[in-house]
Amino acid sequence: MTTSDADLVRTAQEGDATSLGVLLERHRAPLHAMALGILGYGPEAQDAVQDTFLIALRRIDQVREAEAFGGWLRTVLRSVCYAQLRRQRTERAAANVIATMEHTAATPVEASIDQLALRDWVWTALAELPETLRATAMLRYFGTYASYAEIAAILGVPVGTVRSRLNQARRTLGEALLRTADRAHDDTRTTREQQSRFFLDAFDRYNRQREYGTLISTHAPGLVWAYPDGTVQRHPMWPRWVYESDLEADMRMIPTNVIPGSGVTIVELEFVNPPDDPFHCPPATSMIYFHRDDGVHTVRQYYAPRPPAQ
Repeated sequence: MTTSDADLVRTAQEGDATSLGVLLERHRAPLHAMALGILGYGPEAQDAVQDTFLIALRRIDQVREAEAFGGWLRTVLRSVCYAQLRRQRTERAAANVIATMEHTAATPVEASIDQLALRDWVWTALAELPETLRATAMLRYFGTYASYAEIAAILGVPVGTVRSRLNQARRTLGEALLRTADRAHDDTRTTREQQSRFFLDAFDRYNRQREYGTLISTHAPGLVWAYPDGTVQRHPMWPRWVYESDLEADMRMIPTNVIPGSGVTIVELEFVNPPDDPFHCPPATSMIYFHRDDGVHTVRQYYAPRPPAQ
């Protein structure tokens, strides 16, 4: 016999990811038909279904009447569709709406991903995104960067490219979440914990023991060190020169946020300049490590702008 929605809801609320995946997949076709009826044919209908699924992933614990889960999903979808229609009308009405959206960009998907940040499931799904989309999504959803402009500066791409990548990531992440729902995520958790510990230990060694060998040990042959202004350093000694120069200036880097992911790790650091040279370095930096089995093949380093002079 087919398991009822109510039973699937209850087991999903107990933490069974497979039940939740089955439950959402069961309702995909009728939800898509409903979205088509409201939004018409086009990618917007599929986006609305994915938004609805991500809201369900985040709020499954809030469903009080398990037997009415289908109706609850339809209510969520209707709200998502009407919000999409309002956005479309606004976009048609004013050419400068994008600037406004920069301040109100907390879409249902973004809010859902933010709520799922501590769950291994979402990191397993993120690992299925292409490297460029994965790095952009990690900066947007898990970093401390307030604007698309800053993310664009970190990645060295136009703001429009950041928007495009995030739209693509949003469209594919919902599918990835469903595909990975029934997987074990222990390996994901273990790998992320190991990466986080490694970078925290490496920078602790740098600050306390004035030793950068641990950081250098991860670098693959042919490492590329890139900066937002387009400067690219490929000399094998470049990382050593950077670290040695800062050590000679008695400068320290304190990690404030480590975002470990599959193939991409982001480390946000605060500079502590020497007392006799308080402007040796900007206030903070972000380093994106792109790595494969043979080690880190690319580092992108971004310097936070200095505050304006008083």
